Amino acid sequence: MLFTLISTLSAYSQNTIDPYAETEAHLTGEEITTIDINPNQINVLTARYARISPNLNPIVKNYMFLWVESVAPELYYLEWKVNLPKAGNYEVTTLVLGKEASIELSCNRQKLEVVNKESEWTRLNLGKVKLKKGENSIRMFVKTDNKFNLSSIELTQSGVQQNMNEEALANRQYNDWFRDAGYGLMFQWTNRATPQKGDTIKNWEDKVNDFDVERFANMVEQTGAAYVLWSITWGQQYISAPIKSLDKIIEGRTTKRDLLGEMAILLHKKGIKLIFYYHYGYDCYHSKDSAWLQAAGGYKADKTELFQNISTILAEIGDRYKDKLNGWWFDGGQRYYDCHFDGSTGGILSAPFRTISQAARSGNGERIIAYNSWILPRLTEYQDYFGGEGLKQFKDLDDGVFRNGKHKGLMAHSCFILEERWGHIDWNKDITSPKYSVDQLVGFIQNAQKNRYPLSINLEMYEDGTVSQKSVDLLEQVRIRVKGN
Repeated sequence: MLFTLISTLSAYSQNTIDPYAETEAHLTGEEITTIDINPNQINVLTARYARISPNLNPIVKNYMFLWVESVAPELYYLEWKVNLPKAGNYEVTTLVLGKEASIELSCNRQKLEVVNKESEWTRLNLGKVKLKKGENSIRMFVKTDNKFNLSSIELTQSGVQQNMNEEALANRQYNDWFRDAGYGLMFQWTNRATPQKGDTIKNWEDKVNDFDVERFANMVEQTGAAYVLWSITWGQQYISAPIKSLDKIIEGRTTKRDLLGEMAILLHKKGIKLIFYYHYGYDCYHSKDSAWLQAAGGYKADKTELFQNISTILAEIGDRYKDKLNGWWFDGGQRYYDCHFDGSTGGILSAPFRTISQAARSGNGERIIAYNSWILPRLTEYQDYFGGEGLKQFKDLDDGVFRNGKHKGLMAHSCFILEERWGHIDWNKDITSPKYSVDQLVGFIQNAQKNRYPLSINLEMYEDGTVSQKSVDLLEQVRIRVKGN
């Protein structure tokens, strides 16, 4: 289905908390899009490319196509058209939600039939089909009395799938420091951070120069956190370090002071690990950075240039901080997985996860990596741990690793907001009191310790780098309860 997004959201206001905003309007075309298949890659065909039955509704939120959703329990139909340079046998996988959904996939007089037994989003293998050279039609019929959502199907040559999985698993990191960390602290402090009082944000260079990194490191140590998950970007591409590769793309986004480096050194001396959060700057409900996306190639239908630029930036950062940088947390995983979430067609279907993950490990091959898949299953095997957005408590893990289900093979992890939101981007507003008590946090952490996975507790931070004293006092009590004096 040819699908075009029209984003008509109003400008974001930092005076109010916006919901997960739905795009106000979009067009759904009548024509099916024929997709060229790359025999050497995982080919991600979202439901946006398919002709769909009228009882399936495209869901578009936060400036991106998400999936198609059932309107009423009945028989559903999807059809994709693909073009191959040569014939081959392809594994077919789908990302789907719909317990007891009976799925029938047919192509070139072959038929695959599978019943989904999972009650939540899952990555479901449908089997193998032989695709001919030239154009092929892939048809899917789904029958269920329950809610049904479908994000995509994936087509991958059998040998290619096996080789990529073997390579990804061979490089996967299962670091004990992470599994046994108990808890760490997460911060969204960027160019967007607002002061506690006043209606003006400092320019980026001054804001970074005024940040007291020693005070910050001492505060983290006081809370007993084993690691810091620090946002080097959030919605907009500003980095608090002299990163030359970013300067080459767009000016005014880096700083002379290497705040990230100073932070890495101080935390390393205290035995505290460091993970960087990275948001590549895509349009979203709370922020837009059109100048950066235009310069980096993010508005092109073919996202190859964008991901080359991102990989170069990540590699420079990784080489700069070496063993003092212990991991990455990449937000917006679905925008990597589906390059045409914005309604475009042409160019690569999905991000080169292998290349990006290799760049992220420059300077330290033991870094752990996560692509935040939100509520969807894992989107690539080229990662090590689950992004875990939102408070979750896990059991039945195998040494902290999911052995089954939609996150199979990844280390478990959960990150959640302690106060009101991820970052302080409001005007003239105090950070609210913590929403959890000492007893609750200790219970969460003890369960995490028992099952060998960490919790990342997110604190809001004012422009001057300070946090709520109420939150610090609470976490100090947690430290005493969990770790003693």
